Amino acid sequence: MGRAAFAVLALAAGSALAADQELRVYQLHFRQARDAAVLVEPLLSPGGSVLLQPSLNSITVRDNPQVLRRVADALASWDVAPASYRVRVRVLLASTEAQPPGKPAPLISGIGAELKELFHFTSYQEVATVQVTASDGSAVEMAAGERYHLGFTVRGLSQDPERVQLAQLQLARRDRSSENAEVLRPLMRATVTLLLKQPSVLGGARAENANQALFLVLWAEREEKQ
Repeated sequence: MGRAAFAVLALAAGSALAADQELRVYQLHFRQARDAAVLVEPLLSPGGSVLLQPSLNSITVRDNPQVLRRVADALASWDVAPASYRVRVRVLLASTEAQPPGKPAPLISGIGAELKELFHFTSYQEVATVQVTASDGSAVEMAAGERYHLGFTVRGLSQDPERVQLAQLQLARRDRSSENAEVLRPLMRATVTLLLKQPSVLGGARAENANQALFLVLWAEREEKQ
């Protein structure tokens, strides 16, 4: 509090306030003070000014009361908690092996019929399903069953709130090096944009056997704030 007061006094001493001007300190909670100048500066009057205080994550604005109210409203809309998303990934192993006569391969719930129409595989086996909740900008790393590893970064799209991006998505196989240390062998890399609450299929990466391939079924929804 003392450092914030000192910053306000220093600003006032450096340039006297006009009769209609006031000083106001705005404390930011979710966004960075260094990013606020682009938002605040266009709102200032010709005689107004803004002082950034990154160490306190606050800004001090000198201007008339009407401008200060506009700045307060703009910051209240901008300085909000990042959106949170629930992401589900299903890892499927597809095969071209012939099925026994009279025994059709079971369809993967919710997506199996579509996969059979799109790809020339005779069966699909679900080998892992993982779900995670992550906020906008968060990097996710997690195991997908015993054999595989998933990684991606969640990115909300401000221009299209009904979609979310899984950036730098990677599916890797967990393996052992010659020194018996665990290593990740990448099988699939992509950046995928998902329509919320709609499944999307990504694949197919070559599996261990030549007649098999791996697919990912991706699904996401925004978590409602409590």
